[in-house]
Amino acid sequence: MIDLSDVEKRLLERFPNGFIPLSKLPPPSNLKDSTKASKRVVQAIERGERITIIGDYDVDGVISSAIAYLFFHKLGIDVEIVIPNRFKDGYGVTPKLLERIDCDLVITVDNGIHAHNSARILKERGIDLIITDHHNPSDTLPEAFAIVNPKQSDCPYPYKDICGATVIWLLLGELKRLLNVDIDMMEFIDLVAIATIADVMPITNLNHTIVKVGLEYFSKNERVSNQILIQELFSNQTITAEDIAFQVAPRLNSSGRIDDAIHSFNFLISDNYIEASYLYSVIDRFNQTRKEIEKSIYQDIVDEVDNSKPILIIRGEEFHEGVIGIVASRLVAKFQKPVILFSQSGEILKGSGRSIGNIDIFYLLQSASNLLLKWGGHKMAGGLSLHVSNFEKFREVVYRAMERYSPKDFLEKSNIFGELRIDNLNFDLYRLLHRFEPFGEGNEKPIFELRNGIVVQSQKIGKSGEYQKLVIEKEGIYVEVLIFQDMETIPVGKSISFLYRPHFSTFRGTFKIQALLEELI
Repeated sequence: MIDLSDVEKRLLERFPNGFIPLSKLPPPSNLKDSTKASKRVVQAIERGERITIIGDYDVDGVISSAIAYLFFHKLGIDVEIVIPNRFKDGYGVTPKLLERIDCDLVITVDNGIHAHNSARILKERGIDLIITDHHNPSDTLPEAFAIVNPKQSDCPYPYKDICGATVIWLLLGELKRLLNVDIDMMEFIDLVAIATIADVMPITNLNHTIVKVGLEYFSKNERVSNQILIQELFSNQTITAEDIAFQVAPRLNSSGRIDDAIHSFNFLISDNYIEASYLYSVIDRFNQTRKEIEKSIYQDIVDEVDNSKPILIIRGEEFHEGVIGIVASRLVAKFQKPVILFSQSGEILKGSGRSIGNIDIFYLLQSASNLLLKWGGHKMAGGLSLHVSNFEKFREVVYRAMERYSPKDFLEKSNIFGELRIDNLNFDLYRLLHRFEPFGEGNEKPIFELRNGIVVQSQKIGKSGEYQKLVIEKEGIYVEVLIFQDMETIPVGKSISFLYRPHFSTFRGTFKIQALLEELI
């Protein structure tokens, strides 16, 4: 049995250096090459050179592009924004993409750290390249004028696990300092927060501060896209990291997955309410399409998969390239093992990998890199492509690479705190947990146990009665329990034990605590 002091102690262990106020953040100049890159941009501005920003089609890449565009727009400088189309261009700065670029300076955001061929092409054309990225570098770096990436081995910036939007935000902060212009970088922090959540960065250290402050700014920022998102999705409620992860991020991601990410980019930068409303309706339709495709692929795999190997490596000619990453994540959750899914286009397979526990997907891809056309990523996720003829070889190499892992490496870090005293399920618990919000990757909301509670009320809820609401009694204290899983009806009088997450709400001025059931134990 644990109490609130035990909960507090465990949560504090996640923040050994305490909470970091924005005023105490390391200066952007600590990022290797940030000053060098900023000076080159200043030079480009002074000379009237043409600048092209090359982004990516996921949320982090789109938001990184939007932040860069909005910053330069405030300076009165037109920059060209190029966001690769997943289906026509592929990922990142490809030689094919460069065919339509004519400028003096290229700045990548959220990509470029593996763009060796494209870097050489740009150098031959006399175009300077500034790479800003956050993905793991390989042993050799592209030939660029400057590379701003905290994961470079010789970069002194202390916070390595930041998203691409944070990297460009910091770089633009250094550019602002050199230009000595009056631009409030806090205008973009809500966007940086969305990207941090969407890219599943650990919500600790710098990221915790960015997300906490960014969520507060989300409602205050008068950006048109924010107004529409609040109107369509949130009404007047307080917006949480979970809201961003499950409502905002999938919509912003959907246009790049189904059609072209430029729709989400245009939505974010629009200052016209009618235009932005239309763009929101477009990306919302893409999101509905994405859900339908995802559900179909997921069910087909679950029905037919051979689950005998330590990693699922599956290809399908009918798999939609835009959703295989999401499906891979769902399969990881179901089968509790890493997954690499491939969609096939002609003789080329394009894949997306997701991992679990302590299994490093980047290492797995690296072990087979000689078979791959392109690849990249980090510990928990990666992307790759290869010839169909190399698929079986790739699978065997990865199977061998998996031999280094033991069963304990497949286990998620336990977030079960233990059985909380029933009388501690109160407003004091709310205040304690509120101190450590926002929760997310690396700072997960605690899960507690409740043992031997007696069901005193049981009812069906939901449009079709597919969910349940129970009232549990233990030690004379009553707790409302919500069940949003497909589960047999739990009858009155039954004694149950379960895992739950506490949920707090206010209804008509009355504070309410509920338990969201995770699973029966």
